Amino acid sequence: MLSIYNMEISEFIKTRKPFPPIPPDYKESAEWEESQYFNAWIKKYPESKHEEIIERLKYIRSYALLFPDYDGEQWYPSQDAINYYDNRGKRIDSCGLSKKEFLEFDILQDSLKDLGLSPTATFEFIAFLWHELSKWLYRGTIERIEERVNRLVKRIDERSTDKMVVDFKIVSKHFKFVNQQFIKSIIALFVSSKLESGDQIEIIYPAKREIDYILVRTILQYLPISHKKQKKGSFTQAERNLGLCVLWLTGELNHKKEDDPTDFCTKDNNATFDKLMRDYKDMPLPIISPLF
Repeated sequence: MLSIYNMEISEFIKTRKPFPPIPPDYKESAEWEESQYFNAWIKKYPESKHEEIIERLKYIRSYALLFPDYDGEQWYPSQDAINYYDNRGKRIDSCGLSKKEFLEFDILQDSLKDLGLSPTATFEFIAFLWHELSKWLYRGTIERIEERVNRLVKRIDERSTDKMVVDFKIVSKHFKFVNQQFIKSIIALFVSSKLESGDQIEIIYPAKREIDYILVRTILQYLPISHKKQKKGSFTQAERNLGLCVLWLTGELNHKKEDDPTDFCTKDNNATFDKLMRDYKDMPLPIISPLF
């Protein structure tokens, strides 16, 4: 099996919609438009809450500004930040994050301090990302069988020399076929017959480590990190600690209740972080938005 990545990427990730190219003149007015809309929206909340809301949403707003909405004719600043806040309590509850655990997580708080990041805004950004990514991980996405077969045919046409294997599993029994002509004939029969089964659906899921990478890499790439210590290699120790702490906080880093996070979220576990970053380093980061 050949791949342009260090790891074979799941069909789920490959089918995420690519973001359309943004016209150069969009950025000139984007921040102003977003600010105008945000200032009008925030008035629905008591003025005494405004400063707190602005602090909570500042990282989400910066991220969402990079990926505007498109109505087919014009580009508009994304409303992801305000949509998140309007449903903030439900979203945090549904994705299982604990603000108390976050604030009491000393290793995580130390890493934020070293990186010059706001704890309040960082928690909200993590919650914003994890709410959507946890849905990807546990709910997957629906795809028609015909669409999957068409993508398979396209892949075969593009890389006709790749070896194909079909493995049918019935309970614990496997029936494997490696005859290339036979496999192609099965696919050709499906394509030409227009079977009703083509309208049937399947749920496809991403791999857990793909989601781990997307979560951590998006945080490290899009937060306004400042380095107090000289950076050696691709990531500082504070960045590694932050990434590992986020995986601990979301439950993605396997550990028992009584385990000490010092063993999992510091340099003692750099190998886990480094391997994750290395395995998926060439995978383009998908957009984290309900629209994509």
